[in-house]
Amino acid sequence: MGSVLALEAAATEAAVLARWLRDDLAPAPHLVHFTSELALEIGLTEYSQIPATGDLDDIAAALQAHIDEMDAW
Repeated sequence: MGSVLALEAAATEAAVLARWLRDDLAPAPHLVHFTSELALEIGLTEYSQIPATGDLDDIAAALQAHIDEMDAW
């Protein structure tokens, strides 16, 4: 298991990194997960999975949904 931190990245920017990890680096697409500083700050330690298929818009939407959910806490 490894971690990559994208500091001060918008969901659309982080999606580029996530897609590269999923498509070019991970041995299987279901292995790429994410969380956020917001989630960790409120004590949530579960990770969400990057969509196993889909384009940058799909990944960015998943990341943004997570951010929106954490902002609502």
